[in-house]
Amino acid sequence: MKHWFFLFLATALLAGCSARTVFVADVDVLSFISAEQLENDLVIPGSIQAFVPDADDNLTTPDGGQLLNRLPLLEKLSAFAVQVSVEVENTGSGTLDVSSEFRLAPVGDDKDIYDGVDDMKLAEASFHLAPGSKDTITLTAELEKGDPAMRLITNEGFRVGMKIKALGTSTAHYKITDFSLLLKQRPFDLIPDNGH
Repeated sequence: MKHWFFLFLATALLAGCSARTVFVADVDVLSFISAEQLENDLVIPGSIQAFVPDADDNLTTPDGGQLLNRLPLLEKLSAFAVQVSVEVENTGSGTLDVSSEFRLAPVGDDKDIYDGVDDMKLAEASFHLAPGSKDTITLTAELEKGDPAMRLITNEGFRVGMKIKALGTSTAHYKITDFSLLLKQRPFDLIPDNGH
C-alpha cells in the first residue's frame, strides 16, 4: 500500500515538472564550521600540513573532516559541485610553497578522509608566496550522475575536508572565505524502477 501511495504522490508532483526540471540546493558549509576553525596562524618549520575542518582537536593530524547530513536533495543526486576559497598570507621572512586539496568521503570514513581509502581527491591547487605576500587558493569540482565519486554521496550524507600544505621556513595566516556546495536533483530520477 505504501508503494502505491508513494507512486501516486510522485506522479502528482511530477505532473507539474518537465523532464528538464532540476531542483538545486546551495549549501554554505561555513555555517557548519565553528568560527575559530575558519582562520588560523601557522608556524612552518620546513613543512606543515593543516586539515580543516578539524574534527579531532589537532589541526595538523588527518581526521574525518566535516560530516554533512540531513541536507536537501541527497537522494539520487544528478550533480554535485563544490567551491572552496582559502586566503593565505605569508607573515614571516621566508618564502613558502603552498598547496591545497579538497577531499570527498562517505559517512563511514570517520578516521582519515585523506588516506585514499574510500575517499577521493576532487580538486587541488598550489602557488608560491614571497614574504609579506598574500594569495587565494580556489578549489572547484563538478560531478555529474555516473561519475565514480558520486557513489560516496548517499542519503545518509557524506564527508568533506581540505588539506593545506606549506613548505618553507616562515609563518602564515590562513582564512577560509568560501566553502559552498551545489546539490542538483532531477525529479524524474526519483521514480522507482521496481527493482529493474
